[in-house]
Amino acid sequence: MSHKSMAHRTATLERTYAASPARAFHAWANPDLRRVWGAPSDEVEIRNDASDFRVGGEDIQTCLVEGHPVATVVGRYHDIVPDARIIYTEVIRDEAQLQGMSLVSAEFIAEGKGTRLVVTLQTLAVDGSDLLAEAELGWTSALDRLGALLVTA
Repeated sequence: MSHKSMAHRTATLERTYAASPARAFHAWANPDLRRVWGAPSDEVEIRNDASDFRVGGEDIQTCLVEGHPVATVVGRYHDIVPDARIIYTEVIRDEAQLQGMSLVSAEFIAEGKGTRLVVTLQTLAVDGSDLLAEAELGWTSALDRLGALLVTA
């Protein structure tokens, strides 16, 4: 494989949820809940292959479309402050190659009885990958599903 390109983007996504920071944080910390809301679209199913939510821990998730793997995401946690913040990196690969990676920071900020969630994505796409646009769209969709989950949970 030859080197083609690298492209970078930073995006900040904010949502306000009618749930406490503790409830919103729990939805991130619990791998079964994260699998429900964390898919980048309705067509993608997430399979948890490994889950270790702790500083230094690693999650491995496979993204499936119609039962077929289309990408693997390996996340490593660098900082966790319960009910306040999560900082981790994700490395995203399709079946053939590295697509890119993201530094993800999530802040859970109490607002009244709810939570303002601020997610900042610093994404690197490599070798012509569409990861920059896909990451932002996927996280937008996931955060909307998180809001729906918090209403029903």
